[in-house]
Amino acid sequence: MRKAIIKNFILCLMCLSLLANNIPLVYANNEHSKSSYTKEDYNDYIHSFFYTKNQTFFSGDLKPIKEFYDTTQNHGKYSLDHEIRRFRYLRDWASERGIRFTEISSKPSIKKITDKGHIANIRVDEEYIFKYVYEGEENPKENQFGVALFHNLRLKKINKSFKICNDYYLDCFEDGLKAYNIDLKENTLPKPKPQKYDFTKLPKKDILEYKEVKKGSYNRLKAVEYADRYCGVTWATGNKTPKYNKKYKNFTGIGGNCTNYISQCLGDSDGGGLRHGSGWHSINVPNSGTEGSAAWVNADAFKNHLLYSGKGRLVKKGSFNDLIKISENNTNPYFEKLELGDIIAYAKKNDIDHNAIITNFDSHGYPMINSHTVDRYHVPFDLGWGDKDIYFHLIHMK
Repeated sequence: MRKAIIKNFILCLMCLSLLANNIPLVYANNEHSKSSYTKEDYNDYIHSFFYTKNQTFFSGDLKPIKEFYDTTQNHGKYSLDHEIRRFRYLRDWASERGIRFTEISSKPSIKKITDKGHIANIRVDEEYIFKYVYEGEENPKENQFGVALFHNLRLKKINKSFKICNDYYLDCFEDGLKAYNIDLKENTLPKPKPQKYDFTKLPKKDILEYKEVKKGSYNRLKAVEYADRYCGVTWATGNKTPKYNKKYKNFTGIGGNCTNYISQCLGDSDGGGLRHGSGWHSINVPNSGTEGSAAWVNADAFKNHLLYSGKGRLVKKGSFNDLIKISENNTNPYFEKLELGDIIAYAKKNDIDHNAIITNFDSHGYPMINSHTVDRYHVPFDLGWGDKDIYFHLIHMK
């Protein structure tokens, strides 16, 4: 019996010895798998991916962009499907308005790499520059706008390269994509829809010389300056820091920061300087930053406060087609009545979902907005809001 116990003990020691010898080998193999891909490898691949994606918009050829995705599983298929719907929506939106994009470029910035052997999770910030002109002009003026997106990419390592298993990001064009159904077998984008609207006859908007305002009254130009300074699109701010005003809590990821940002533009002392009160105010919370009342941070409550307090006046509420209707009493689209620093509230059916501030007008008087959650700088006000249940509330600030 004793010999049997000793024999079993020796066998156990031998097994443990073998196990101990194997552990460094497994670890070394994992380390080799990780170290065989450098940050430059990831960076080169992601730059190539974004460049190819932007070129696809112009070429219409889907074959190059398809090579980046792992379509053997559902998340890869969905990510590719999303991008193709995005191409189609943006091409249709521009063509219907007589707009031609002259440049779409983006700059990725890798924030974090989590290497898990044959899989890597990458946090990437992407900043877009869009440039466009109106068709049919002899000497067209180029307009530009910017968007910042935050990607969570999941990459599979294959033969010294990668395949995209998933590309998740909050997309500012999301509501405009719902009408599109995609066949992933197709290798060419269809032709864009024909021109539907003529905005070349809009009176070009002059940037008015706004008079000095009394303290507590609304300073439109200061509100726009604040909106541009903290828009979140760093190329537009000259890479100024901080990106967002650190005085305020950022609600991105916990309900959305759009209304909090617009309230700052209107009410901060460095912004519009609009007097706080009547349920609309910010609150300094120790160790948390400045938070706000319901009307300060909630989209619906904010819109209601502006209208019921008399700070703002409703110019028009309706769908995009309602806003551009021409009649004897209204010879131009309703949005022509808006000025810098005015507000647009976006409703999904009867629920206010988003707020934005007008910060510019393009070469044909088309309103351009800034907003947060997805950071936008001087973006055409309706871009991304193409779903049939979207309604715009145009609010003129007094």
